[in-house]
Amino acid sequence: MESSQIIDLHTLFETSDALHKEFHHRIKVVHKGEYIYIPDENMDAIYFVIKGKIKIGTFNEQDKEVITAILVEGDVFSELTLIATGKRKDFAIASEESQIVSFKQDEINQLMKKYPDLSILVMKIIGNRTFEIQDRLESLVFKDSKTRILEYIIKSIEKKGQRIGYEWVLRNFLTHQDIASLTSTSRQSVTMILNELRNDNIIQFDRKRLLVRDLDRLKALLK
Repeated sequence: MESSQIIDLHTLFETSDALHKEFHHRIKVVHKGEYIYIPDENMDAIYFVIKGKIKIGTFNEQDKEVITAILVEGDVFSELTLIATGKRKDFAIASEESQIVSFKQDEINQLMKKYPDLSILVMKIIGNRTFEIQDRLESLVFKDSKTRILEYIIKSIEKKGQRIGYEWVLRNFLTHQDIASLTSTSRQSVTMILNELRNDNIIQFDRKRLLVRDLDRLKALLK
């Protein structure tokens, strides 16, 4: 398969049994609420989410958690390990029982040399993360809370949603509090907007999935 066709880690595993085995024997289970790393620890490994949900964040001056990213299957975190060493400034914690795989800096470098498609995929994931951070900063400065929430929903659908006919489904839908943390809004605002969209028959949702009945109509709310 050509590199340009690679979609995600799962697809890459399907094309390479050897790479799948490299990951499979390293899988570690982390339980809900278990920290993978915390601030001031050495930054010495890169991690892949095989299953579950991982929260990345920092602590503010009042020692309150500030969530900066919520990662799911196929995502990468602690990616700065590829280019730097030093002490961590963030933390990673499992928000549900999860499976992760970690590699030391020299290990992942060797692996990416051995499997060039893995290198392309990792660079793509990191590049997308950078753009997401830039977009989030711009949203915080220039956009109101409703716009930030709507944009988050739309981008999540476009990034990880599955099209079924005229509708889109996003599995592993985040909690209202998680969305609020990622959009710097309140849980009440997220709940109110989601309920409005449901009442207008634009979306349906439960704890496990989000169904967008009309993506174009949802996008039109931003105009």
